[in-house]
Amino acid sequence: MFRIKICGVTRPEDAAHAVACGAEAIGINFFPGSPRFVTQDTALEIVGAVADRAEVVGVFVNESPEAIAALCGRLGIRRVQLHGDEPPGEASRIPLWRMKAVHADRTPDLPALLAYPCEAFLFDAGGEGAYGGTGRELAWGDLAGRFPGVAGVRGPGGARKPWLLAGGLTPENVERAILAARPFGVDVASGVEAFPGRKDPGKVKLFIERAKEGFRIAET
Repeated sequence: MFRIKICGVTRPEDAAHAVACGAEAIGINFFPGSPRFVTQDTALEIVGAVADRAEVVGVFVNESPEAIAALCGRLGIRRVQLHGDEPPGEASRIPLWRMKAVHADRTPDLPALLAYPCEAFLFDAGGEGAYGGTGRELAWGDLAGRFPGVAGVRGPGGARKPWLLAGGLTPENVERAILAARPFGVDVASGVEAFPGRKDPGKVKLFIERAKEGFRIAET
């Protein structure tokens, strides 16, 4: 399982730079409504730029299991992020590693979340008419209390699966966010961009450095 994911990558050179700086996963957005959407041809170039040096995660919003499996099969992607309102029955039909996005601005249905067929969770801010990438911060320290068994430190009485923190993370706040929420990993898109869809190399490098420091401190 990866700890630092740079999401919404739209160019192979941005993917290669993020991995060179220490990112363990790259997210490719296949949601046409996103400013970070990429075509299959561009996605194939990004996958090639990453090669086997990091995980590639395909991000989907309310796409059919058949379409997800077919596209990922063509591109060689083995992990997917379900960032919409995918019902459990649909998710269970996806023959890949699945990470389910939890929109933390909504009232949680804990039994449904705990039973959801996925291997990991991702907490994002979401928002009216948006599925992510809004740059809105979460109340990091409240997540464990609001989502018992889903968020918080893994182990007895805590989170049952790995989970990533997203939502408004930047190089300036990621270390503080890690110490407040104690996630397994972090995910960033808009917080390391020069403008929507284009990564800023300096911000990417600084974010990864400070995320690593946050995890180091959290584990001491």
